[in-house]
Amino acid sequence: IPNAVFEIKSVKGDYGPQEFTTDQNGEIDLSKLPTGAYVVTEKACEGYIIDQAQRIIQLDPNEDAQFVFTNTIKPSLQIIKTSSDGTPLAGVTFRLAKVEDGGHYLDRTTSSTGEILVSDLEPGVYSVRELSSVQDHIPDDTEHHVELFPGQTSTITLTNDKRPNLYIHKTDADTGE
Repeated sequence: IPNAVFEIKSVKGDYGPQEFTTDQNGEIDLSKLPTGAYVVTEKACEGYIIDQAQRIIQLDPNEDAQFVFTNTIKPSLQIIKTSSDGTPLAGVTFRLAKVEDGGHYLDRTTSSTGEILVSDLEPGVYSVRELSSVQDHIPDDTEHHVELFPGQTSTITLTNDKRPNLYIHKTDADTGE
């Protein structure tokens, strides 16, 4: 994975901390570091859940050392909004909030295909609540929960019923028209 950021410091405390970024091959060349033991910590990796484990590597003369950090893609959430007849509903606004910290939320509106796709989310349980629907449909004020897992896209499909049509026919009492 390119552009992942790592912090490297010596175990003895005589080097670093210094940040290094992976190249297009997802690698960092540490051949210019002095020999010794180093603590390597992943700090950032756009779009991925960082590997929380620290690694200690020993750099010795004339030897190669290689350590692998494994990252999982952050989860995505897909919301599909349809009418009760199955047609997609564009222009429906939803609020997404992580249940653990409900104060942080995102408001998104369905596209012309009745869909919302939000990527780069943290794993966990999210609430999905409709804020507004289209005029000829009954809004759904139910709070739905969906759990997001690393490396996966979770999909929730929600349906709104059409508003009933009300026809009023007014006649003149004298003429009947």
